[in-house]
Amino acid sequence: MLNIDSRWHMLLHMRTTIDMPDGLFELVRKVMAERGITLRELVIDSLERALCAEPQPFILRDAAAGYQAEPGKAVSSDAINAAIDAQREQRWHG
Repeated sequence: MLNIDSRWHMLLHMRTTIDMPDGLFELVRKVMAERGITLRELVIDSLERALCAEPQPFILRDAAAGYQAEPGKAVSSDAINAAIDAQREQRWHG
């Protein structure tokens, strides 16, 4: 049976596992060493900054080269996002 103190502890703290690419983790280790901080401190600081920052809208500019794409040949936003995700994965996986 849990006492009141351990129930409060469970409400105020959480443990989790983070799965990240090896290349990104190498950068994380470098930053931790440079700043003399723990992974916990880096994650908390990074999350606080990301969540408190005003989101910047992303607007994809028209990069057409002066011609209208043939019907059915246009590139969808899903295809663009998939290409961006693929580039991000390559960045961290080499």
